[in-house]
Amino acid sequence: MLGILAVLALLIFLVVHFAFPEEKPFFKCALVNQKIDSDRDVVLSEEFATFSGLDAKRIVFDSDYVISYKKTEEKQDAGNESGFDKFFFQWSKGELDAVILTKDFLKYCTSVGGEYYSADEFEIKDLNRCEAGGTKATDLTGTKLESELDGTEKEDLVLVFQATGIHKEMCQKYIDCLSEK
Repeated sequence: MLGILAVLALLIFLVVHFAFPEEKPFFKCALVNQKIDSDRDVVLSEEFATFSGLDAKRIVFDSDYVISYKKTEEKQDAGNESGFDKFFFQWSKGELDAVILTKDFLKYCTSVGGEYYSADEFEIKDLNRCEAGGTKATDLTGTKLESELDGTEKEDLVLVFQATGIHKEMCQKYIDCLSEK
């Protein structure tokens, strides 16, 4: 009897899982080496969802990416391998559209094969462009977003859009949202 219930439960789980899969996000942004703060992440998601007219459940900001890398291994004990693996796995699968990171980490990512859309491909209005590691990025210095972030690394924050990301039109909308703040 218990075996029949277990098989029935498994069958129901599989039907629900495959018949009603989780909807993929319209936009996903990684906040690298910032304080892990899910409440702030939800607020950022809701602000952008309101601006873009989309469901906040389909806009994802995630600060669970505390990563030690070549240049900071000695000084940053807060990094963890799971954040590193999560970031680079999602990057390789094209699951990330945007990344907020330091210029130093952008240089590192570029050195290991990271490819990004040039900031020149977007209309950035009153935001500034900068270059790091051969990549043109959007400089977040002096923006409201920069003041909201209180990470382990706060200096020289930039915004880049991964070339593997599939929501390029949402990237432009996010720049428009940042310009409105």
